Amino acid sequence: MIRWNPDYLPAVGLGLTQIVGYGTLMYAYAVLLPHMARDLGLSLSMAFGILSLGLFFGGAVAPLSGMLVDRFGGRWVMTIGSALAGLAVMSLSLVTNAYGLFAAILCAEAAGMLVLYNVAFASVARLDLKLPTQKSISVITLFGGIASTIYWPFALWLFNWQGWQTTWIILGVTLLIICVPLHAICLSHPLKDHGEASNAARTGGPELQGASRKRGMLWMVISFVFSGYLMGAVMTLWVTNVQDLGHTAAHAALAGAVIGPFKTVGRFFEMLVSRNMYPLITYALSLGLMLAGFVTLLTLGFTLTGLMIAAALYGMGDGIKTIARGTLPLALFGAKGYGARLGWISVIILGLNASAPFVFAWLTQSFGGWWSFAAMTACLCLAIATFVLIPDPRKRHHDTVKDRRLSDGS
Repeated sequence: MIRWNPDYLPAVGLGLTQIVGYGTLMYAYAVLLPHMARDLGLSLSMAFGILSLGLFFGGAVAPLSGMLVDRFGGRWVMTIGSALAGLAVMSLSLVTNAYGLFAAILCAEAAGMLVLYNVAFASVARLDLKLPTQKSISVITLFGGIASTIYWPFALWLFNWQGWQTTWIILGVTLLIICVPLHAICLSHPLKDHGEASNAARTGGPELQGASRKRGMLWMVISFVFSGYLMGAVMTLWVTNVQDLGHTAAHAALAGAVIGPFKTVGRFFEMLVSRNMYPLITYALSLGLMLAGFVTLLTLGFTLTGLMIAAALYGMGDGIKTIARGTLPLALFGAKGYGARLGWISVIILGLNASAPFVFAWLTQSFGGWWSFAAMTACLCLAIATFVLIPDPRKRHHDTVKDRRLSDGS
């Protein structure tokens, strides 16, 4: 069980800001963008296409933000980033056409690359804490898992009360009044020097070296791409596809609401056992749970019970996967350049996954929701197939020591 100590404060503070950050910079679009498209005279596909472009080009900031954290720590990177994000979100209330929408989303998502998970993970890795970095990452994601549960109904309530323009203003103000001071305060802890960070932030065991390092990076990124490719599609097409399985919109929305809390359940479970769980095992567990969810959806998803079980399994797996995306690169490649490494991985994933909503929407329109879900299942199978090709540095270290003993005749 967790024993409270002050070293948890940065992770708890960053966890709270992730609720606001992801709720505003990611989940609010699902509620507000359709209404904005109608009022601006845009088709729904065009509005979400603009969002995809904004996410893609905004993601280019990720390597820069990671390098800044590696060099200076995360305090002022995240504090300034949350201020810029708040102002950019408020600018969404002023858009009158597609060009203005793109510019506002681009600015908001570029600022988001200074405040969301990857930067938060790199920031706690730079702090001089006795708490292991893996534990801090687990705590941060534990909070972030309820962002959709809070912000989907919150954004909808604000919209029904005041419309989308005022909603964006209120959401931007919450970023300013909550995230700016929290980032300034919770990241004020002293930083490790670079040599100390390189050693102290490991999750245990040796790093990959030589050709195995390059091979590990290749297969890890490919697996991350496949396992993340369906995330945007699930967020945007879940209700549509579930209705195509024969459920009402209310049941589809209810099942979707189950995903968020079970992300938190999965992360809480991981946090309890993380001391004994190497990140490769964490990632394998996440892929297995997500695949079990989709298999349940394809086979039993026509029933309400099957649908709820599928949503719970997928939610748990997706929640744990977020932790693994932070801890696995740290375990395999070490803390040196960790922030920049996460940034480049994020750029690759965002760039390749930007097409996912369109691809799966086309599958839904052409073949139906079941086949769209089947394609998502295939992506998970490919993620598992590439995951097994990632070298385990612990085994390689063990083999090296064993071979050295044999060569010494001992």
